[in-house]
Amino acid sequence: MMDAVCKIQTELEQLRNIRGVENCFLAQRDGYPITSAGLWLSEDEIFGIAAAASAINAVARRLYSTLNYILVEGDQAKFLVVAIPENDAFFLSLTTRTQANLGVILQSLNHCIQRIYPHLLNAGSLTPLRSYSKVQETSIMARFQAQEQPIHAQSPSLRSLSLVLTKPMMVKLRALMADFTNLMDGAHPTFISLNGGYPIAPENQLEFSTSSLSAFTYALYDTCEKVAWITKRTSINQVTIDIGSQHHFIYNTGTGIFSTTLQKGNCRLGYLRLLIPTYTTRIEETLNEASQTFEKPKIQQPMNRFLNGFFSTFKQQTLTG
Repeated sequence: MMDAVCKIQTELEQLRNIRGVENCFLAQRDGYPITSAGLWLSEDEIFGIAAAASAINAVARRLYSTLNYILVEGDQAKFLVVAIPENDAFFLSLTTRTQANLGVILQSLNHCIQRIYPHLLNAGSLTPLRSYSKVQETSIMARFQAQEQPIHAQSPSLRSLSLVLTKPMMVKLRALMADFTNLMDGAHPTFISLNGGYPIAPENQLEFSTSSLSAFTYALYDTCEKVAWITKRTSINQVTIDIGSQHHFIYNTGTGIFSTTLQKGNCRLGYLRLLIPTYTTRIEETLNEASQTFEKPKIQQPMNRFLNGFFSTFKQQTLTG
């Protein structure tokens, strides 16, 4: 087992030598680090970053069964979480500088995975990863009040989001998304997810207006944002997920996110990196208008009179008592 770990670490050292790579590690899906290469401030930092990367990996796998990598781009650093093909028990993660050449890194990662894959198969259990049989899982879940069937509840009002999206604003947002989907053939699904995961879909994709995809996408972005802040004290601008034949792009819009999924080969990534921000900027401007028009809910007059009378009576009783 130790021989396999040493060979894996040798491969990680080669990744670490690529210009712009600060550190890299192999971990289990539960966040337990196996081996790493690079400079670490402390042992706590290793376990902290591994656990954070595990959280990103776990949320992404709730979205997609096929996953190649997740790229988180921040103001001061980039984070890569890379899946091991046909072996979801492990993943690789890298932290790089913002100027790092991602093309070189991804190509080197493919070679690295090919070389370490046999060691992962032959090493057996590298760390104490706990697994359960179906009977054990059922026994554990029986101790919790888990809701197996979907809960059909009334959709919450948009006013609960601290935003007042007027009809003209909604029309403008949907028109921006429709324009993008018309320009980028195959951009499906495309939607805006407000803070908390509440979706706004274009007119031609309204089936996603009540989809759980929006909530999970927002949860993924929110997890990436927390990880970037905890590890590097940096905010993030976008998340790119490679899911085989497609790329899933998630961009920050201030009070939410813009999400779109495109087939590979339809357009160059460089062009998309220039095009998508032009739409997200206009979306953010519209959402900012909604934020400025928000007013705190006023207490209705009968309730206001009741509360004033109650507190006046309470005050008199306190003074006389």
